[in-house]
Amino acid sequence: MWIGVFDLRMFWDYIHQCQRLLLEGRAMMRTLFAILIWCAPLAVLPTRSSFASEAGASTAAVWTAIIPDGFPGFVYTWHMKDDGTYREDGRDEATGLPIQPTLYGRWSREGTRLLLKQDDQPFLFDGVVLGGLYTGTLYFHGRSYSRFCAARGEAAPKHCDASPGVAMMMTKPTF
Repeated sequence: MWIGVFDLRMFWDYIHQCQRLLLEGRAMMRTLFAILIWCAPLAVLPTRSSFASEAGASTAAVWTAIIPDGFPGFVYTWHMKDDGTYREDGRDEATGLPIQPTLYGRWSREGTRLLLKQDDQPFLFDGVVLGGLYTGTLYFHGRSYSRFCAARGEAAPKHCDASPGVAMMMTKPTF
């Protein structure tokens, strides 16, 4: 009889150990399930399209601009990054030679309005993006300096519209 009770006690201890392991396993499964439930929506959400990546490049978009009233005969290229920074290179339209060292700045966009502000220069580009065209006003020390226009890509626009742009009608921009 003693052997039967001993075997029964071992059997019950074994059952309790299995139950404890199952409960721990269930708790672990509940935790994993909760993590999967929280992460699943992230897998199906589309990635956020930023302004800079609209041109199709993963890290930067290229815009090429002319500033006909302020700097005629020169072409400027803006390499814009998703982090809100850009670099600007300028060249002579006729010779292709650089006219300035590379300049850097920050850009921001709200709706169709786009602002570019150079880090070390008192220039601010304030304009409107419509499709692959960006037109507006270049400000120098807060005063209207020139109209400008830019096209998405490496090719500069041939000319800018001579009439005052939308940005010319707005109040002094703030960045």
